[in-house]
Amino acid sequence: MTDILAGLFKSASEDEADKISYLLQGMVAPPFKGIDIGLGEKFVQQAISRAAGYPVTRIEKKYLETGDLGLVAEAFVSEKKQASLSSRDLTVSEAFNSFTKIARASGPKSQSVKINRLVDLLNNSSPLEAKYLVRIPLGRLRLGVGDPTILDALSTAFSGDKSMREVLERAYNLSSDIGLVARTLYGKGVKALEKFKVTPGVPLRPALCERLPTSEEIIEKIGKCAVEAKYDGVRLQCHITRGGDVFLFSRHQENMTKMFPDMVKALKKLPVKSVVLDCEALSYNEATGEYYSFQETVQRKRKHGVKEFAQDLPLRLFAFDIMHLNGKDVMEKPYVKRRALLEKVVDEHSDRIVLSEKSVVSEPAELQELFEDIVGRGLEGIIAKDLEAPYTAGARKFAWVKLKRSYKGELQDSIDAVILGYFKGKGHRARFGFGTLLAGVYDPKRDEFKTIAKVGTGFTEEQMQKLKEALDRISVKKRPARVDSNITPDVWVEPKYVVTLVADEITRSPVHTCGWTKGKGYALRFPRLASWFRDKLPEDSTSVVEVKDMYENQKRVKEN
Repeated sequence: MTDILAGLFKSASEDEADKISYLLQGMVAPPFKGIDIGLGEKFVQQAISRAAGYPVTRIEKKYLETGDLGLVAEAFVSEKKQASLSSRDLTVSEAFNSFTKIARASGPKSQSVKINRLVDLLNNSSPLEAKYLVRIPLGRLRLGVGDPTILDALSTAFSGDKSMREVLERAYNLSSDIGLVARTLYGKGVKALEKFKVTPGVPLRPALCERLPTSEEIIEKIGKCAVEAKYDGVRLQCHITRGGDVFLFSRHQENMTKMFPDMVKALKKLPVKSVVLDCEALSYNEATGEYYSFQETVQRKRKHGVKEFAQDLPLRLFAFDIMHLNGKDVMEKPYVKRRALLEKVVDEHSDRIVLSEKSVVSEPAELQELFEDIVGRGLEGIIAKDLEAPYTAGARKFAWVKLKRSYKGELQDSIDAVILGYFKGKGHRARFGFGTLLAGVYDPKRDEFKTIAKVGTGFTEEQMQKLKEALDRISVKKRPARVDSNITPDVWVEPKYVVTLVADEITRSPVHTCGWTKGKGYALRFPRLASWFRDKLPEDSTSVVEVKDMYENQKRVKEN
């Protein structure tokens, strides 16, 4: 895939590079801009009907047979009843501009405008083009191309290999805009990419944690360190621009500002000209001060009933890092200096925005004591932070190391896994049409998802129904391109939803593909669902390398 894309980028012009990068992901702008092409299935069926000259009932029947409107469009465009009078060859720019207009159309006649534009595209498309032109507004492009593959392809197109990946990835981590990275590379070159910096109002990809199983190993790895409480809430990146605008972004760069009006109000009171903060939001009981679970907090992520839920589930923001302050990028400053700046910015007397709990330790016994105290208060665990490390956007390094409370059994931590498919179930579960999940983890080296578990416990009957409904909306007829699996579930799904799993231990398996070597991979023994639909991208799930490290850590714990 990298080589094919590199060939495409080599032939692209400066004006096309960003458009190709966006369209490969089925979008016309980065996620934080909130420009959604989306068209419902019924409207797409109408467009195919009008472009091909067949009744909608024929389109619907074919869709029931194939389950893919892209294939339906391909079939009917190849059998058009009448050729278009003024058909022309479509260009990337023309298709991109049409989808942009579809995304921006609004008002009482917007659906008609959107359908007409899609009809025009289909009238001028080949059958193969029609398949993908239809899949784009449905959000089901199914190319299996992730951001790392696009970055590798851009590097290969320009240098012949992946040697430019690091500078490309840094620019992407700071801008969250793969189209901007491509456009800058084509127009201004690598030097311009090296000048990318934090910009209030533009989300950067968040720093990530490594993990170690014991206090002793953490101190051995990073020495004297800061220990912060780990909160299990909704991660929010909070921006205040020079103009006084406030933006709130999720960990995968979704603009969530309108969902949290109470947080916007609180942030506007901070004594800053501009700032970018890394925070965790938790809902809590105002009467008792008790914090609610992630599943309750995540209910605040909604487009409707926002004011009512803001009253019922007030949030408290725990600020734990700062990346920009008053016009200056502070990411490269060591942790201790960033923390000092953060403490000046966040008013500890504020009820809604508070500093994360922090202590500095140099001995394993001190770290362990803090860990046990924090876990004893119902929090998830701790994060140990290297006092001299910069903030590393989008990277998982030992600058931050998490230690979470143990579960019964040998596995010391949970796994964030991606749902890859499901089995329909037997016995009393047969009536739900759902029984077991096929779950996997991410391999960033290959930009693939590897299987690690079949999960049949940890969810209620109500959750089973909701899971099936959600997964059926992203179901596909065959194994997705980026999924590596020796197991074939009853229903494949696009890798989209991340869930948290716990298990007794990690074992070697001749079935699962995670960390596959010498005929065996890694698998979870007695896995169960701990929480579902986490606020993470599939690529932010637990990595294969992390699983391998957890397996080795688990062995060391057993030996001790």
